[in-house]
Amino acid sequence: MADLKQQLDALREAVESLPESATASQIAQLESEARSLLAQSKNTVYEATARDLFAELARRSAPSSPESAPVRSLLRRARIRIEIAGDEDDVDEAIDILAQALERDPHNPETLELLREAASRSPHLELKVRGLLERYGLEVSRTAPPPPSPASADAPPPTERRRPPETGASPPSSDGTTGTTAALLSEIAQAYYSGEYQRTVDLANRVLAEDPDNAQAQEYRQKAEDNLLRGVVPDHRIPFDARVAYNRANSLVRAGNYDEAERLYREARDLAARAGIPSWKDVEQALLDIQDLSLARELLAEGDRLLAADDWDGALQKYEGALRVVPNDPLAQERIDLVRSVRQQYDQATVQLNMASGSLQDRARDLQEIHTLLASLRQLLPGSERLKRLVREVEERSDNLIAQLYTQAQGALTRVESATVLEEKHRLTIEAVRALETAAELEPTNEEITGLLQRARQSEADMAEARHIIERASALIAQNYENELSQARNMLAGLRSYAQDPRYRMIVADLLARHLERVEAALDEEDPQTAQRWLEMAKDEPFRILGRRTEILRLEEAIRQMRRRRYVVWTVSGIVILVVLAAVALATQPAWGPILNPPSPTPTSTPTITPLPSPTPTETLTPTPTDTPTATWTPSATPTPTDTPTPTDTPTATWTPSITPTPTDTPTPTDTPTATWTPSITPTPAILCIVFPNQNVNVRSQPSPVARQISVGMQGQRMDVLAQDLGNDNQRWYRVRFEVEDSTIVGWVRADLVIEAGEGCPPFRP
Repeated sequence: MADLKQQLDALREAVESLPESATASQIAQLESEARSLLAQSKNTVYEATARDLFAELARRSAPSSPESAPVRSLLRRARIRIEIAGDEDDVDEAIDILAQALERDPHNPETLELLREAASRSPHLELKVRGLLERYGLEVSRTAPPPPSPASADAPPPTERRRPPETGASPPSSDGTTGTTAALLSEIAQAYYSGEYQRTVDLANRVLAEDPDNAQAQEYRQKAEDNLLRGVVPDHRIPFDARVAYNRANSLVRAGNYDEAERLYREARDLAARAGIPSWKDVEQALLDIQDLSLARELLAEGDRLLAADDWDGALQKYEGALRVVPNDPLAQERIDLVRSVRQQYDQATVQLNMASGSLQDRARDLQEIHTLLASLRQLLPGSERLKRLVREVEERSDNLIAQLYTQAQGALTRVESATVLEEKHRLTIEAVRALETAAELEPTNEEITGLLQRARQSEADMAEARHIIERASALIAQNYENELSQARNMLAGLRSYAQDPRYRMIVADLLARHLERVEAALDEEDPQTAQRWLEMAKDEPFRILGRRTEILRLEEAIRQMRRRRYVVWTVSGIVILVVLAAVALATQPAWGPILNPPSPTPTSTPTITPLPSPTPTETLTPTPTDTPTATWTPSATPTPTDTPTPTDTPTATWTPSITPTPTDTPTPTDTPTATWTPSITPTPAILCIVFPNQNVNVRSQPSPVARQISVGMQGQRMDVLAQDLGNDNQRWYRVRFEVEDSTIVGWVRADLVIEAGEGCPPFRP
């Protein structure tokens, strides 16, 4: 018994410590314990105590009466308003709700307690509460009233055993029960299963009055009392119209139409009350839930209004209050996540904007990130003035930064024009390009920045190409071949805009020195034509940037002196030849004189006409004189002395001095270097096709990547393909011929480095 008393005391302490907002699961756990203790305390002195505790727990878990349910709903709404109050307006609304509760139940202690809590917030609210209580004749006490006892006035009294009037005893039946008791037990079972729990209790009390130990009557009475305390109503007792209204209200709740649903719930409750069901637990609970849902939607609406007004903290409080009213509400949770995300990103953007520092590029990158972040926030809250102000501030800073970047780029480009070193020009151009790219990222629609950026990029590409050309020309000059020097000269001639670059001038000076070496070599070989050709090249582009050099003047003078010496030798040789010819002419005058001045005809020609008297037959001997060659002897015999000038052959020896100038013909071997390229003049096979290099390619002496390089084919250079062959790298090679200045180059290039023109080359069959 002592253990039972201790258990009852512990249960009473647990019941008294339950808060007003205790959940159904907490109360259900205590109810099962109370039911167990009630069964143990049957027919003991502690039965009444256990029954009181069970009744208290049943009262807390059972729905309130129709009159107290609205009051509890109003108190619940007011309590939530006070708990989530962000300012006096929320507390003022809670006081208005409590005023409605006072109108229904002026003496509810919980209402008075909430009014006192609201009055403690500010003097203005205290004055309003005081006026409200004076209207109902109540006073404000600053001390909290004692907590209500577990068995409050509105709790239904525990069921008392009513002993029915004694009737005559009935004869006992065969199983130990009288006929009256058996009939009552049958009637109890029928009343219980028909849902008449109060009649079941009355009938069970009658049976227990006759037979206190009847277990069946005790069980029916206990279950009926539990159902009465809990407000359980069998479904078959609920009227059809009430069930229809209840189901329609459930559908409207799922659709979100809470006002119409609440009306239908009340209609269902009234129909059940008219049918003799004073308390329908499901409807009462649904009315409480619908009020919670309405309050949650009201709080969500207020939170949306505050969110639209950029009061994010107040909106968050409203949303959290709505989630507290209806736990796991997806709309409230979504709004809470939205407000927290917006506030976090806004704070992050504000901090990042205020902490932006470093170079212009770093600050531009930070502003771009902030702008992207704010753009996503603007999609979530398009009408937020707070975000608009921050966006305007970011745009103003972006405009200032764009102006600074543009000024920096212009300054860098201005310094490029005054710089002399190509590396410095390239570095400044890169700096300007980066600044303009950053400005273009911040403002892509600015045509002025875009145009300047394109020009700066073009200048950067030209400078990078110039650096590459200078390095390539330096490598070609180091090879010191005629074709390489010619190609390097052509490459450097196109870089006059970088004439002030020290490296460029140094390479040009090196190339000039190689040309002057060729001039000196030609002078040593006494080849003024070759020397003059190399010297003319040395005076052309790009060597003009070096000015008139003393070496060039000296070599020009040396070439002039060599030519003067040649002219003197040629003049002396000519004079000697003329003198010798004159002497020979004088010596052979008898031989060539008659030819130039033939003698006049002799009279011997007349006898040839005298044959006129020949018809006279007198003397036939007269023609004998014709046999005499007298007439033919006179002039014809004169040439015989021409044999005497045999000494005229001696003047042939006079030409021996003329042979002395022949050393002047010896320089002709100096043309042999040019003759080394004469194979290009030799007859070549038919042209197979025409190709163009897609980049600068090396021309090799053999179809092999390791063969000696004889020249470089520039991009776009026309090349005639003479033959095809398979190289040692298993690649197809073309034997090409092309013109470089005045020279013809013949060599091998790889087929994948050129582009075929027209119909292309014929198929290659190795």
